[in-house]
Amino acid sequence: MTAALQATRPEFLDLFPQDAQPVQLGGGFTWTEGPVYVPARRAVIFSDVRQNRTWRYTDSGTLAVELDPSHHQNGHCLDLQGRLVACSHGQRALLRQEEGGEWTLLADRFEGKKLNSPNDVALHPDGSLWFTDPTYGIDKPEEGYGGEMELQGRWVFRLAPDGQLTAPIRDRHKPNGLAFASADTLLLADTGDGATYTYRVQPGGAATLQGEAFRVAPGKTDGLRLDEAGRIWSSAGDGVHVLTPGGEELGRVLLPETCANLCFGGPHGTTLFMTASTGFWRIETRVRGLKL
Repeated sequence: MTAALQATRPEFLDLFPQDAQPVQLGGGFTWTEGPVYVPARRAVIFSDVRQNRTWRYTDSGTLAVELDPSHHQNGHCLDLQGRLVACSHGQRALLRQEEGGEWTLLADRFEGKKLNSPNDVALHPDGSLWFTDPTYGIDKPEEGYGGEMELQGRWVFRLAPDGQLTAPIRDRHKPNGLAFASADTLLLADTGDGATYTYRVQPGGAATLQGEAFRVAPGKTDGLRLDEAGRIWSSAGDGVHVLTPGGEELGRVLLPETCANLCFGGPHGTTLFMTASTGFWRIETRVRGLKL
């Protein structure tokens, strides 16, 4: 066991090269979030939600501002065509960046009412985009432009490939990070009660709660990813917790601050990037992120 890798089960250490350690790639941020690796750009894009900027870190080691202001972007993912999709607290919208760099509005209203503040987004294999919509961007002045809540709840939305917007999950308090374990299984973190839940997803987009999947401590799950073996990599108060597909802890990547989110990327797809409060980190692994 090394200082930064805390194994609950011995096989946890097999997930990393020998002597792997977290490396800080940048600091001085306020609340880093929403990392996604963009292969076409050979770079990670991530947010500093409270400083109202996004950043890019390239495979060559360059760290630079991407958008300023970013309208308090938070979570990101790629669509089926590899285009960047962003959750904007400030614009209360889901956006897509086109090849020329311009942004297209995908959704900002549901049944005529403004969204709260889209927080995190995940791509389903059918091309639909699922995103969470808590109220952090209108409740916290440092994370958005304020405003009034117009919807009746904090829901999870599904934007179908044809542009139809539905709200299949309405039973969570503060839905946050989300990731698909398979085409019919969604993991959804609720930062309201600190648990992550499993939902069964139907081909038409309906979602049914199956139960609690896991909890982390200290802290709570904000962002999460899965690897190709189905293991769950969850943010936590002390770094990243790695769990079996059934939610049992394998071990932890310890960081000196709270981790908000994470993603796999890099030239070989085996680098784990971590957004952790004031810092941006990476650690080399022997696994790759799940791609459905």
